[in-house]
Parts: sequence; structure tokens; C-alpha cells
Amino acid sequence: MTARIALISATPLAIPPAAAALRDAFPDGDIWNLLDDRLLADAEREGGITEPLAARMDRLIDLALDGGADGVLLTCSQFGVRADARDRVAGGPAVLSADGPLFAEVVAARPERVLLVASLDSAAADSAERLGEALAAAGLDTTVRTVVVRAAVGAGDALADVLGDAIAGEGTDGEPIVLAQYSLAPAAAALAARFGAAVLDGPSAAARRLTADIESAGR
Repeated sequence: MTARIALISATPLAIPPAAAALRDAFPDGDIWNLLDDRLLADAEREGGITEPLAARMDRLIDLALDGGADGVLLTCSQFGVRADARDRVAGGPAVLSADGPLFAEVVAARPERVLLVASLDSAAADSAERLGEALAAAGLDTTVRTVVVRAAVGAGDALADVLGDAIAGEGTDGEPIVLAQYSLAPAAAALAARFGAAVLDGPSAAARRLTADIESAGR
């Protein structure tokens, strides 16, 4: 499928797993990377997403749309509200937050419980809160368990083993495993094979959503 997908990132670390998932979905597609690698540092210095920082992200989104993107994906969850706040023009390109499609897939599965995996305490807390809100909004009483695997940072080729050992230590009974960060996505297939469970990650969920949107729009 021919498509131009714009990835808007606040750190270069998020680009490879997002680009890999999109290349699988759109082998003939055009991946367009827009990077502002000061957004997160400036947000930390300012104590949050200020109006000027939100406006910077909005300008990147507008740049992508004006440049003919068939879909836009924000790879940084902290700026996801800038995608969620967009009114989608009928028949226009989707502008997706980093984990909006991921949370939608978790909700659609209607699980009794899920295991949320992160490499940082802040990421685990933020994702667990927002996932819990999405589940509650759908009327679900799903238990969200979390495990923080700090050793996953910089694990490289050993990422799947490091995550898998931590998950095994927590115990799992076949519930879905949700990878909270794009940097953990490369381990998804290996974890699914090891535990025989559904393993959901943000880049793959976003690629599936964009595929459906672009096919339905005939682009």
C-alpha cells in the first residue's frame, strides 16, 4: 500500500520501533520523520506541557498535514493530548496519539486483568492511570497490574530476555501483556511466543489503526 505516514517524535529513541511497525504495514509507503528533540527537555524544565510547547507540537502536526501526510502518529505519549484534541475532518487523515490505538485494543479485548510493562516508574504510573481511565470509560472493571523493568533500559539484543524474566517473576496466567513504551516494542513477538499470551504494543496498534483508516478512505 502506498501511503505517506508522518512520525512526530520528541526523542530519536522512539523512531526505530515506530518506523519498523509502519514499514510492515506499508511496505511501499513513505515514512516521514519530524523530530523536535528539545520538547521533552523543555517540558521537564517548564514543569509540564505549557501553551508554547503545545503550540510547537501543533505546528509539527500542521506541517505534516500540509505536506500531504495520509496519517500522522505522535510517538511521545506526553503530547498525546495534542492529537486527541484534534477534530477529525470527515475523510481526512487520522492524527493519532502514541498509545490511543493501543489502549483502544486493550479495551476491545475486554480482559479481566492485564499486565502493563514499563522500564521507568514514571512511564508505568502514567500509562496505568490513562489505561485505567480508558477501561473505566468503557464500563470495564479490569485489574491493571504493573511491572517496572529498569534493566530493560539499554538492554539491546537481550531486551526480550530481560523483560521475559521479569514478567515470569510476576507470574502470568495468560492475561494480555501491554508494553507501555515504544522502546519495548521490539520484544513483543518473543514475549508472545514465550508466554503464549497476547502482547500489545503501541507501534503495532498504531500501524493497524492507520492501515484501517487509509484503506477505508481509499488513499
